[in-house]
Amino acid sequence: MNKLIGLFLLSMILIQCGQDKDTLIAKNQLGKIDKSTSIEELDKIFKNDSVEKFPLNADITREYRVFGVGGKPSLIFMPRVHNDSIKGLELVKIYSSQYKTEKGISTSSTFKDVVDNYSIDKIEPSFSAAILFINELNATISLNKQDLNLDEFDMRKIDQGQIPDEASIMYISLWFE
Repeated sequence: MNKLIGLFLLSMILIQCGQDKDTLIAKNQLGKIDKSTSIEELDKIFKNDSVEKFPLNADITREYRVFGVGGKPSLIFMPRVHNDSIKGLELVKIYSSQYKTEKGISTSSTFKDVVDNYSIDKIEPSFSAAILFINELNATISLNKQDLNLDEFDMRKIDQGQIPDEASIMYISLWFE
């Protein structure tokens, strides 16, 4: 009986680990997806999801949007385009909290969670966000400027001390080298 319970628990752990790998954010990789993944492969990977290629009816896809529950994008892929042909993927913007780093960071995490788990290599302002550069992941994390009590178009330098611990993540951009 103990062996049967042990086998059951082991199989549950292995199943859980397999599920986590599909949603793991790692350097140059999102689950099974990396820079060499083609648009055709994305079609197969997300065949059960609502997907939109943008621009519609164009020869070259500039964005590949995967929609989650509620009609909001969960992922936006941007292919690397060279001389009007697609050469793999350049980046993916991650909006869904189901995708997490090995250290548990997702779009439902806070600035404090990021600081506690990763080294922030640089902070840059954009019109609507503070962008955190995380070289360990080859990723950037965008924080809403409203959470920082900064004006939307304020382009002054932002330092780590200005960012409240509870500042929320708008999205994570994972860059493929």
